[in-house]
Amino acid sequence: MVNHLRRRRLNFGFVLICLVAISACASPSVFLVHPESGATMSCSATGYGLIAGFAEGFVEECVRNYKSKGYVPSDQLSPQQRSDLEKRGVLPKEEPSKDVERPM
Repeated sequence: MVNHLRRRRLNFGFVLICLVAISACASPSVFLVHPESGATMSCSATGYGLIAGFAEGFVEECVRNYKSKGYVPSDQLSPQQRSDLEKRGVLPKEEPSKDVERPM
C-alpha cells in the first residue's frame, strides 16, 4: 500500500513538472537601429515549452551580432541620437508620459 501511494505521488510530480515545462513560452523581441544610416532591424523569436529558453538565446545572439555592426537597441539610444532619428522619420516621436499633468 505504501509503495502504491509513493508511486502515485511520484507520477503526479512527474506529470506536474512536464506540464509546467510544456506550458512555458517566450517571445523576446529587440528593435535595433543603426544611428548613422537609420537602418532598422528586429531580432525576435518565439518558443514554447522546452524550446522557450532557446528563443531567448537566439535573440541574444542576434543582438550581439548586430551590435558588432554598429546597431543599437532603440531603448539604449542617446537623447541626441533619438532626436536625430525622429527628425529623419526612422523612429516615431515619443509620446509624453500619461503621468504628467497637463495645464488646462
